[in-house]
Amino acid sequence: MPYQPRFQPGTITGHDGTTGFPDDSEAYVFDSEQVRMAIDVALVTGRPLLVHGPAGSGKSSLGPNVARELGWDWGVEVVSARTEPEDLLWRFDALQRLNDAQAMRLNPDDQHYYRPGLLWRAFAAEGRFVAVIDEIDKADPDIPSSLLRPLGSLTFETPWGHVVTADKEQPPLIVITTNNERQLSRPFLRRCVTVELQAPDPDHLRRVARCHLRDEYDADVVDGLIALMGDDPDGLPSTAEFLDSVKASIQLGITPGSPKWNQLAAVTLLKTLSEGRTR
Repeated sequence: MPYQPRFQPGTITGHDGTTGFPDDSEAYVFDSEQVRMAIDVALVTGRPLLVHGPAGSGKSSLGPNVARELGWDWGVEVVSARTEPEDLLWRFDALQRLNDAQAMRLNPDDQHYYRPGLLWRAFAAEGRFVAVIDEIDKADPDIPSSLLRPLGSLTFETPWGHVVTADKEQPPLIVITTNNERQLSRPFLRRCVTVELQAPDPDHLRRVARCHLRDEYDADVVDGLIALMGDDPDGLPSTAEFLDSVKASIQLGITPGSPKWNQLAAVTLLKTLSEGRTR
C-alpha cells in the first residue's frame, strides 16, 4: 500500500514556480519531509510529538500552525520552574474559594473550584485539539514523570475520582517542545515521537519570505540580508527576526548598499550587545 500522509499543508504554486508552500501572510513553511513524517506518525499513533532544535528554529510555533492547517482548536501551556506537576491536568482556584468564603457563599464541594488544565481541555474537547506543552525542560523533573500515564494512556483521574479520557479513535495531538536544557527520562522519551528542527538555512528563509511577502517579495533585499547573517549556527537569527528585517527594509525603503542598510541590520539581525559582542 502506498504512503498515505495524514498531514498535508496547503499547497499552491509559489513565486519561484515551485509548489508545496502555502501562499499566506501567516504561513508556516513545512518544507521538511522529516517534520511532516513525524507529524503523520504522531497523528496515527496518538503519541506526543516531542520537538527539539536550536533557538529560532520554530519549535513553539509548529504546534499552533499544525492546528491551523488541520482546522483544529489548540491551546498552549508554557512551562516554567514554578509549574506544578498537576497544572497541566487541573488547577485549584484557591483565590476564588477564599473570596467565596469571605463573601459567605462558599461552595462546600471543592470540585467547584477546580479548573481544567491544558490536557483536560484537550482530552475533553468536542472536536480535534492540538495541545502545545512548551519548554518542558524548564520544569522540575517531576513534571515529565507525572505525565507518563496521561500521555501513555490518554486518560487521568481527577482528585474526586472522575476519569477524563480522550477519544482513542480521534485523539488530540500533543506537541511538546524542549530546548535540551535538561535531559528527559528514557520512559518519557519512549512515549514520544521525536523530531529535530534545523536552524533555518538560506533556502528555507527565501521560501518563508516568499510565502509571507507574496507580491512584495524583493530578492535583492532577501539575499542581501542573508549575506549579512554569516554561517555560524549559534549566531543565526530566528525566522521571525529575519522576516522582521525583510519587512522593515521593504516598508522603509532601505535597500542593500544604502546609507541606512547597516543600521537596519544592526537592530534587526546583528543586534550588537552592550559589551561589544554580537550574536
